[in-house]
Order: sequence, then structure tokens, then C-alpha cells
Amino acid sequence: MGTIQSKLNNRSINNKTLTNNNYRELFLENNNLATVDEVIHLGHCVLREGWNGNFSSPIKPRLISGAKVLDVGCGSGAWICEMSSDYPSSRYIGIDLLPLFPTTKPFNVQFIHHDFLNGLPFPDSTFDFVHIRFMIFDLTETQWEQFMYSELMRVCKIGGWIEISDPELKLINEGPVTERINYSFRKKLQSRGINPDVTLLHAQHFSSTPNISSPIYHEHREFTISSRLSHDKLAQSLTTYTLESYRCILNSIGHELKLNINNSNVRRNSLMNSIKKNNNSEHIRRSSLTTSNKQGGKDAEIDKLLKTIETEFENYGTRATIHRFYATKTE
Repeated sequence: MGTIQSKLNNRSINNKTLTNNNYRELFLENNNLATVDEVIHLGHCVLREGWNGNFSSPIKPRLISGAKVLDVGCGSGAWICEMSSDYPSSRYIGIDLLPLFPTTKPFNVQFIHHDFLNGLPFPDSTFDFVHIRFMIFDLTETQWEQFMYSELMRVCKIGGWIEISDPELKLINEGPVTERINYSFRKKLQSRGINPDVTLLHAQHFSSTPNISSPIYHEHREFTISSRLSHDKLAQSLTTYTLESYRCILNSIGHELKLNINNSNVRRNSLMNSIKKNNNSEHIRRSSLTTSNKQGGKDAEIDKLLKTIETEFENYGTRATIHRFYATKTE
């Protein structure tokens, strides 16, 4: 056992490793936070419907009797609020750098505004279940390898479960325009130290973390992206989620694609300053929307590209792959 700070001091990690410059950058560049909420919630719906449930770890009996659950990067709290309703005997904590938390919350839920790269603010062995998802664009590979896996493990109880869910950036059967956009976005991620293929490395890196069970359990699903499958609720949700994600991506790499995009760094810095000064989610959403409304000019270009992407999804039979990894802490 040890304090959070002593654990951090014992790590041979350079200060840059723990600098959270990438967190939600994809969403904050030229996007208002209403878009952030929508994309995160759509992703939540896709995972829940694709797996017919909110988790895969064999933790249900403990949740029924009463467990302590942590959701890292909880966003607006969709996952944690559903879990609290399904398993009301358990207690839940959501933590995020962006305070997008709901203004009203269930009695057994707590939200904490905190940069988890400064260390999760909990003692060792606190939680029965630690959950994290949709972080592939937010953490560098070094941050994953040298900090995140071990920090998730640190706060998990012996016999508790850790679960990671992430999509692959690479789609199956990409059309030429989609492929070009993904290539540009991959280059941008790599320039910031982010490995676009980190999802495929989760099991390898996870298994090298001390005190983790073997094997690492791994499930994956392939989903058709098609708006024509009107009878398929999951396909409809996935298509909307994917297109809205591409809207964020196009905002992020607009300069590389020579779109009419305003200065994204100014926008991101403005939002981050607002977050630091005011933890109120409604205030931050209003600041984001006001800044977003001043952009103009680019929406028609992006809408045209999104229509082309959607057509390619149909013509090429494009599919997306999402993964879940889960393991238990052994000692």
C-alpha cells in the first residue's frame, strides 16, 4: 500500500508523459460541447446495443450485492448513470478533465472534475470495477504504457475487474475519400505521440502490467455502417455515431485538407481556460456554443464530405470494429 503521491514519485516518467495536452482535443477543435455530448452518448449507445449490455466483466453478482465502481473519462455520465439504475446497491464515481456532468444525478453517483494523468485521486485497492473507454485519441502510447494501465490497476481491489473498450480507427473496406481522411488524421495523431492503432495493443500492454490475470479476456464485434438498414437500430446508431465522429475529425484536420477552418488552437485554448476558471458544465457549454457560432464558412464543405463518406460506406460495404478487454487483479 502507498499514497498516490509516493506511487507517482516512484515512477521514472518524464514530466511530458503526464502532460494531458491531447485530452479531447478531437472534440474541442472547432466543435461546440453539444457535439461532444452527442458523440459520446452515441458511442455509449453503440457499445451497449452491440454487446447487449454495459460491460463484459463477470462482475454482476458483486454489483447486485454492492460494489464500488470507477468510470475514468466518464464524459456526461451516460454509462455510469445507467449502471447506477441497473445496480442501485453499488456506488459509482465518474472522473473527467472536462466537467460535462449532468446537473442532476442519481443518489449513488458522484462526479469528480480532475486530470487523471496527475494520478487517480483514490487510495490503492479502492474499487471493485474500473471502467475506461473511448480514449484512443486522448492518450499517447507512452502514457498508456508507463502510466495508465498501472494506475487503473493500482486503484482496483485484488479480485476486482478492469475493463477497456475502444474502436479501431481503421475501417474495413474504406472508400478512397474515407481512406484519405483517415490517413491525414493518423498523421496528426502520430505527430502528437498518439498511436492510432493502440486499440490493437491493449492486450499486449495490459498483460505486461504487474498483478494482472492471465489471459486477458478480449471480445470484438464487427458492425456494418449503413443508413439504409432502417430496420437495424444498431446500424442506424453506428452510422450516426461514425458520421458525427468524422465531423469532429474534419474539424480537427481541416487545414491539412485545405478546408475553410478557423484557428483551432485559439478555440481550444479558449475552452480550456474556461474549464480551468469555471467547473459549471452549463457555463462551459454556453462558452463553447458562442465560440462555435462565430465560425461560419466551413459547414457546407464538411457536409459535402460527410455525404461522400456516407455514400462510400454504402457502396464499399464499410464495417467498423470495436474491442473490449477485461482482466482481474490478482494480488
